[in-house]
Amino acid sequence: MLELLDGADEMRLDGQGNYIVNGNVVFQKGNAKLYCDSAFYNIITKEIRAYKNVHINKQDTLNLFCDSLFFDSEKDYAKLWGNVRVRDNEFKLTTDSLDYNIQKDEGVYTNYGKIVSITGSEQLESQIGYFYPKKEQFNFRKDVIYKSNDYTVKTDTLQFNGRSKKAYFFGPTSITGNESTMFCESGWYHLDDDVGVLQQNARIDRTDISIAGDSLYYSSVDSLYIGQGNVVIEDTSNQLGFSGDYAKNDDKQERSFITGHALGKRYGEEDTLYIHADTLFNTTDSTGAAKMMQAYHHVEIYRGELQGICDSLIYNRKDGVMNLFKNPILWAKNAQLSGDTITVYSKDEQIRRAFLRDKGIVVTHVKRTNYYNQVAGKTMNAYFDSSKIKQLDIESNAKTIYFLEDESENDSTIIVERKGMSRIYSADISIYFQDGDIRSATYRSEPDGVLYPMNQIKKDEERVSHFQWKHQLRPPSVDFMILNENTKNQWRAILGLQLELTGIIHPSGSQ
Repeated sequence: MLELLDGADEMRLDGQGNYIVNGNVVFQKGNAKLYCDSAFYNIITKEIRAYKNVHINKQDTLNLFCDSLFFDSEKDYAKLWGNVRVRDNEFKLTTDSLDYNIQKDEGVYTNYGKIVSITGSEQLESQIGYFYPKKEQFNFRKDVIYKSNDYTVKTDTLQFNGRSKKAYFFGPTSITGNESTMFCESGWYHLDDDVGVLQQNARIDRTDISIAGDSLYYSSVDSLYIGQGNVVIEDTSNQLGFSGDYAKNDDKQERSFITGHALGKRYGEEDTLYIHADTLFNTTDSTGAAKMMQAYHHVEIYRGELQGICDSLIYNRKDGVMNLFKNPILWAKNAQLSGDTITVYSKDEQIRRAFLRDKGIVVTHVKRTNYYNQVAGKTMNAYFDSSKIKQLDIESNAKTIYFLEDESENDSTIIVERKGMSRIYSADISIYFQDGDIRSATYRSEPDGVLYPMNQIKKDEERVSHFQWKHQLRPPSVDFMILNENTKNQWRAILGLQLELTGIIHPSGSQ
């Protein structure tokens, strides 16, 4: 029940059911009191229009101030105008006008408002705001800016629940902190736990690393980031990049991994090294410097004119050593290198040498034939100039099979005449390459050789025992590597058929 308390300096009735009250005016309804300098009080409609130094106090915890006010006591609805301020034990709101339900403690402003924390450093601005103190729920729309000592949030729509301590964003949102900047179009953030989820075009940028994806989970306390869907990680300090479907970066464990169409990149001055696998792991040291990359299953490598495949790979970034395990193959221009395992040595981000352990073999195709030049041995060292093979040293049980050719020109047409096949055994051999093809050879330790005319080549001498030609598995591009396996096989079949029809190459190496 609304009461007009005694104490007004002047009070009179205007004949239309309105009391005109002036000086030290006090109204009370329940546990709420209304103070003002003057007021019109309609005793029929129970409506009040209050002016100057208007103040509503409720239970000594909530205070509202303004220049003028309309109050419908039947509906417990108040409209406040001019220099509006709302204050409780935790926050202070300032705006130019406010709709407020006194009974429910629900307020709305629609023409800019600013909320400042009384107990902390937080403040918030927006064009429209809805706040429900009883439920500890606050909703803000249009040009929302939230600031604290740690970060600034700019968004279109922000919802905050004081009980759960969670803030929800809707619309394009940027979060700028002391050490990072984040962006998303929806998501949530937990103030006490310092964790959150960013969704839709989500991105986190730090000084030396950026992470983007459809959805990103982050925990500042745990230094943990988890990305799902179209994840892209760029590590500028280590010149590394990663992309895939799912990624986890744990700074405390100094370890990250990415899976699902996973692709790793090591940027170089001349060529970028790309590594694709089912799953990629990256390890750093305590300073954040890249230490080791591991790739597992269906590994593919691409760098300029050098490509490769294997089942698993370990790359020690500090030493520049890359080990390829289980059926590894490298292609350098026209040459195919394979062995039981292959170790690649780099210096200054450039490939210098590849070591082929056991059953090492280097193969080049003799164009427009089903013949192959081959170099085989127990252990082999291939030396590179950038991604081009320039020399091959074979130690122990070395064997070469080479097809001799003569070229002549007739009416601007190059005529190639094959003279025969040379097969040579030697303990040690050095092979020299030019533009990916064998140019010359040096044989040591009493070479044993034979030259077969083309029409007298023995089938059992034509290829070494562990010969293989896997040109159809060579990655043709970086984009090809991240295709699913069914699509890859379809493209391989089409490519192989085209090459066979043109007579340029025999992908299978079969007779």
